[in-house]
Amino acid sequence: MRLPTYALALVAALALTGAPEPGPRVSVDRAEAKPGEQVLVRLTGWPGGTVLIELCGADTPARCAVDSSAQIHLPASGGGGAPLAVAVPPGGCPCQVRVTTLDTRLSATAPLAVTGALPPAGDTARQAATRPPTVIAAHLERADSWTAYFGAPARRTLVLRLRNEQSAPATVAWSFSVGRGPDPTGFVTPPEPDEFAVGEEREIRVPVTLPALAVGDYQIHGEIVTAGATSRVTASTDHQPWGLAGILGLVTIALAAVALRRGRGPHPHVS
Repeated sequence: MRLPTYALALVAALALTGAPEPGPRVSVDRAEAKPGEQVLVRLTGWPGGTVLIELCGADTPARCAVDSSAQIHLPASGGGGAPLAVAVPPGGCPCQVRVTTLDTRLSATAPLAVTGALPPAGDTARQAATRPPTVIAAHLERADSWTAYFGAPARRTLVLRLRNEQSAPATVAWSFSVGRGPDPTGFVTPPEPDEFAVGEEREIRVPVTLPALAVGDYQIHGEIVTAGATSRVTASTDHQPWGLAGILGLVTIALAAVALRRGRGPHPHVS
């Protein structure tokens, strides 16, 4: 009779403590693919936010097919998926699909066999930059249409000028957000991951949309990530929908006038 008692106690303990939460996981819809094909990458157990999906060699340090990488934004539930174009990494295979958060604190992999992908003869790992390109200048451009002054979404363009001052190419991933206060959470579609050649200076333009009925001050935050190192950019803007305010003012005056006329009522008749 003691065995059921112990079993009940174990079940009760698990109910109180809870099962351990699974870490971030990656799975691929098939085990093998050819270059030029697409595989579906499924993600579970990740924190909400932007992640980078790449096809990389299994060696250390891993060399990845940067041109075919994908970047997606996961909801708070931590689940999602995206197609990934298959391309042979510079170091050849064996290969694996690697997913990382932009701050590189979390990473997970899943193996993928790439048909016909062999390491090039005499291939050596190239040198890579260890920090993001330097931000030379940053400013915001307004791109509002007249409808924005009547409550429609307002538009800005964050213009960055970057220069790679290192002696190796810099592979760059991006993350941007917009909103009120010092920690904005509104998602901004980032540019595709890119690479800056040695000494290259380039202008990057990031379209930003303020929400409908936006009023007051807004913050735009950006992160430029290379090899786990992050450079941050912050810009401020404001929006005042004067047209909408004018319409509301006219409606208020009209309603006040109607109320005043009703309050006076008809003049009394004297005979």
